[in-house]
Amino acid sequence: MGIRFKLSLISFLLVSAVILVASFIFMGIMDSFLLAELVKRGSSLSRGAADVAGYSMLARDRLSLDNLVAKIRERQEDIRYVAVVDRDGTITAHSDMRKSGTKFVPADGVVISREPDGSRVSRIDRSGGSSYEFSTPVVFANREIGRFYLAIDSGVLTAAQAAARRKIAFAAAVILFIAVLGTYHIGRIFTAPIKQLSDGVSLLKSGRYLGKIRVTLHDEIGDLTRNFNDMAHVITMQQAKLEEYARGLEESYLSTVKILATSIDARDDYTLQHSARVAALSLMVGEELGLGDNEQRELEVAALVHDLGKIRIPDQILKKAGPLSRDELQRIKQHPRDGAEILDHSRALRRFIPAVLYHHEWYNGQGYLEGLKGDDIPLFASIIAIADAYDAMTTSRTYRVGRPTETAVQEIVRCRGTQFNPFVVDVFVAALARRSDIPSLTVLGAMA
Repeated sequence: MGIRFKLSLISFLLVSAVILVASFIFMGIMDSFLLAELVKRGSSLSRGAADVAGYSMLARDRLSLDNLVAKIRERQEDIRYVAVVDRDGTITAHSDMRKSGTKFVPADGVVISREPDGSRVSRIDRSGGSSYEFSTPVVFANREIGRFYLAIDSGVLTAAQAAARRKIAFAAAVILFIAVLGTYHIGRIFTAPIKQLSDGVSLLKSGRYLGKIRVTLHDEIGDLTRNFNDMAHVITMQQAKLEEYARGLEESYLSTVKILATSIDARDDYTLQHSARVAALSLMVGEELGLGDNEQRELEVAALVHDLGKIRIPDQILKKAGPLSRDELQRIKQHPRDGAEILDHSRALRRFIPAVLYHHEWYNGQGYLEGLKGDDIPLFASIIAIADAYDAMTTSRTYRVGRPTETAVQEIVRCRGTQFNPFVVDVFVAALARRSDIPSLTVLGAMA
């Protein structure tokens, strides 16, 4: 038994072991990864919808709930059903409108995830197929007022897993076949390609795989490398699809925020589209400051929800035509804190709390609620404060006509260094002077 045969035998055994282990690792990684992404997607969608549903349930706004359920169902083809259930177990809204008003009977399933806030994810198997049901409590003011249910068909997950396994199994079979035919001719060049494959497995497992491994041989080892690249391509394609799902989820999240802001503004003819106009003005300043795309998106969302706390203010105060009493004025001044408390119920929205809580602080410390001054006031809050004041002055109300742009700008400049951050005032005025289309902000607000 010659050394070459022994080396070839050892090489074959090593190749077989590496391929089998890699195949099982890939299958495990893919199954776990795809399931985790499905759970992450469903949980995020369910939590975001539950946050929005809470306000509509308290307001008994069936139309908003039906619209929320319908939008989620039609935008996600693999969702089997969506339901909003009150504390008594009665369906308030359902993707199948015939079930509205009936009792919701949770299906028996295997719980695969349970969160401290009461959210859970269950796998449900029925004769018609299996699905993953996401149950999230609808909470308002630390009190559960119902639950939000969402079921995603497991067919997409099963198909993705099956496709990946077929590719992996086919590639493993081809690699093993090549190894049987070529082990005698591998010799000492065997170790270098295997080392490349081993490194590729590690990179792919860790998520740092950057591209195909370069094929340097035109024999069985070259085929081995190409088939590994095929397996890696399958995995990276699945990752790309999951990233696309994540982008769609982000778009749904922003749409939800805009719907919420529009709902708040619509309570009063004066505030109608106010948040959208403030967001447009704030983005104008953000662009002038050279903020990046992510920062501008953060600023836009913060501006859209800056008056979120006004949802707790009674209509007789919010819509009052005349001057407010001292008690009414104090109640109005609480809306930044009310908005911050509402945002605190959502982990996805907590990062906007500073801008909402401090957008009525003054640069000289004479504002409310905390009396912050100078650079202690967050930049986004300073930007929103100026945009809010400008829109308030230029918008007409029942008891007064809105001021001209020039007058509003003069007032903002007058308050430079007292009420407003002087640097932000200069940027705002400069940006406004360059924007001859500022009257179209009303149109932009309507589009938003």
